[in-house]
Amino acid sequence: MKVYEAINGNCRILMFISVNQIQKRMDKEKALKEIQSNIRAGKTELASKQTAELSNCFSDDPLMLLTCASLLKVTEDEKGAETIAERIPGSVRDTGISGLEVAKGLRGIGFPAEAEEILSGLDESEEVIRERMRALFDMRMYEESSLLYKLLNSPTTDDSAVMIEAVSAGGEHDSAVNMAENLLGEAPDDPTVMRCYCTVLSVSGKRKEAGKFVKDNLKKDKSSPNANALAAYYLWTDGKSASAGAYASKAIRQDPGNIMAMEILAYCLAEKGKSKEAKIIAGAINENEPGNSAVVRILDMCRIT
Repeated sequence: MKVYEAINGNCRILMFISVNQIQKRMDKEKALKEIQSNIRAGKTELASKQTAELSNCFSDDPLMLLTCASLLKVTEDEKGAETIAERIPGSVRDTGISGLEVAKGLRGIGFPAEAEEILSGLDESEEVIRERMRALFDMRMYEESSLLYKLLNSPTTDDSAVMIEAVSAGGEHDSAVNMAENLLGEAPDDPTVMRCYCTVLSVSGKRKEAGKFVKDNLKKDKSSPNANALAAYYLWTDGKSASAGAYASKAIRQDPGNIMAMEILAYCLAEKGKSKEAKIIAGAINENEPGNSAVVRILDMCRIT
């Protein structure tokens, strides 16, 4: 009888815990829907307050804190987002949640230092090294970022582009241009590589050569979405936003998922005061490529224009 009561008692406890967890999850989902509804309605101040309160209710849930920080980014509450982001590294410990995924999310919403705090405590797998390289780059620790590249067993084209831009940003312009030329020879039609080559040429003072590279790609194929996206990028960095927007729009018509073109078009919209439309594009980029740093750059552009 006592054994039965003990088992039955345990069952009641487990059922109580389970019901509480379900209720908590339902409350969380309801709160998130209300916050998102307020953001869509333009009630950003109310949404920010609700988000801060929600983060306090789930202070031991790193994924929920990450969601809250992301929402505050959208409401342009930078201070609030930063306060929550600073709490996330400590909340990851002993949760069983992937530190790597949380770190990717943090870097994706513009908190590379907090991401690096998590990553530096993880085992150095290929993916962790790759993500650390990007976090350090975003922290402008270019030498440290490029050194991590050497630890990768199977670097991707994107990894190589990040490393080359780190070398360039560190002041080794000639070396960066040479490496970019080699990478372009391996992947001439890769949009990340094309942008990387254009960037390092410009940073090294070879703006004229960068312009020629852009024109040559357009001459080769005027209907290429990557060539048009590259032209948009080049023109935007040259201060010609109207022309940049036109090329970006053309690239998106040809390839609706072209990230480079989407980013530049969002910049052009933000500059015109159309922050809402720019944020919609940022949301589409995040949906296609979660954690893409273009999202944060667009939101920052919306905030300062």
